[in-house]
Amino acid sequence: MNESFDPPAVEAPFSAIAAGALHSCALTVTGHVFCWGWNRDGELGEGSRTDRHLPVRALGGVGFGSVSAGAGHTCAVAATGQPFCWGFNLSGQLGDSSFSARATPVAVGGALTLMTLEAGGAFTCGIASDSAAWCWGWGAHGQLGDGARSDRRSPVAVLGGAKLTALGAGIEHACAIAADSTAWCWGANDLGQLGDGSTTDTTQPAPVTGARKFIAVTVGYSHSCGLEAAGDIYCWGDNSLGQLGDTLVAQASTPRLVVGGLTFLSVSAGAAHTCGVTAAGPAYCWGSDASGQLGSPAVSLCTTAAGSQPCTRVPTLVTGGLSFQSVSGGTQHSCGLTSGAGGAGGGGSAIAYCWGLNDHGQLGDGTNRNSTSPVRVGKQEGT
Repeated sequence: MNESFDPPAVEAPFSAIAAGALHSCALTVTGHVFCWGWNRDGELGEGSRTDRHLPVRALGGVGFGSVSAGAGHTCAVAATGQPFCWGFNLSGQLGDSSFSARATPVAVGGALTLMTLEAGGAFTCGIASDSAAWCWGWGAHGQLGDGARSDRRSPVAVLGGAKLTALGAGIEHACAIAADSTAWCWGANDLGQLGDGSTTDTTQPAPVTGARKFIAVTVGYSHSCGLEAAGDIYCWGDNSLGQLGDTLVAQASTPRLVVGGLTFLSVSAGAAHTCGVTAAGPAYCWGSDASGQLGSPAVSLCTTAAGSQPCTRVPTLVTGGLSFQSVSGGTQHSCGLTSGAGGAGGGGSAIAYCWGLNDHGQLGDGTNRNSTSPVRVGKQEGT
């Protein structure tokens, strides 16, 4: 930890937040991206490769409208719709036609204008202004959706020609929502994470069984979840650590309802946990709690071939009495943005909090101490 490093304060409130594998990023209302945590390959975008335990601003002078944190890279869409990425690039996940890591934002090739963009493990996908999907980076499991299993260092079109409205990118698979609100997934499917009723990989989009209508989709390491307009969440795939949010242990190759009778407004899948924000404001998380990423004490011990770890199989309230507008699940940490009135000293502005693993400063509170409850990200406007 570089305790002498004291970055300038974030100059404006955050409007969005994203938890990656070992780093986190947030977007200000003024269009600037700030990141903190692991920075071995430049995924914080501020020009160095030194971990930062407090938010630092990504360079480049670009005004952004969204941000997404992946495993070792970060991507953002400019206000103009032009996509930029930075960080690890071994598989071409930055999309700049190279395999070189970048410590500052670089433009994605292909002259795309994107509405949304999601950074996955070692690949990236986005939806263009014509509602077509494009992906680039690691493709060994078909997660680029282009019918092949090859890495791509510039964007390739996802097959099928469907008009898409939202998508999520995980480690080895991706999912999207079509214009008719049905969900489609592609890539690895060894644990049923594509939701098509099988455990067979596919290199192009396959419909999720049941024809349910979703308004949002999110993808973890080996599970996926969709949110219905009525506020119900359905999940499918690996359930060994309770990440599907029901009392069953078995994996699911078709969608299963998250239990608890809660009405959700948003959902985000981490590596092996899931979090959602309820209509009332509080956040709930479930699944693996190996490092406190659920934000509440684990109630069970889940055992897999890799060993045992704390877990909670059903949605459990994140402690701290905070009301959130969004929550983002990372590998073993989570971050949330309050609804404005949440948290002491909020002053009406949204405040970022993180919890869970903090070995590289990914909680952003100036320390490397893990936390089982939300801690306020430091250096925020008005604090």
